[in-house]
Amino acid sequence: MIRLEVKNAKALRAALNKYKNDAVKEFDSITKLSAQEIEGVAKRLSPIDDGTLRQSIKTEKEYKLSYKVTAYAKYSAFQEFGTGGLVNIPDGWERIAAKFKGKGVKQVNIKPHPFMYPAFKIGSKLYNKYLKDKIKELNSKFND
Repeated sequence: MIRLEVKNAKALRAALNKYKNDAVKEFDSITKLSAQEIEGVAKRLSPIDDGTLRQSIKTEKEYKLSYKVTAYAKYSAFQEFGTGGLVNIPDGWERIAAKFKGKGVKQVNIKPHPFMYPAFKIGSKLYNKYLKDKIKELNSKFND
């Protein structure tokens, strides 16, 4: 599982401690919005054949402040990373991709068509921007 990295974790923890439930509600909303944005971008970038892959991409809440975006089509990893000699695994995604490594019985070379990784990169930048903006807003709202 890949998690969004919070660049300003110290400020986030301070806001959570200071503003408690207000912060939790706001940050949960931002996390959900960011996950939904990742889902939307992944759907737009996913290769289209009959639409099964695109329709299989879903956002689900795991618990407070935690959402996951998953492509459930059985072949989604092969589309994302490619197969055979054309495999391309982005840094940090090795554990995920390892689950789909073939046994070498036959060689099928499918070119990768990344859709989750680019969506994740876009989503993580937006997520950190949204959090930073919300922390500023909470600080000004409660310090007035």
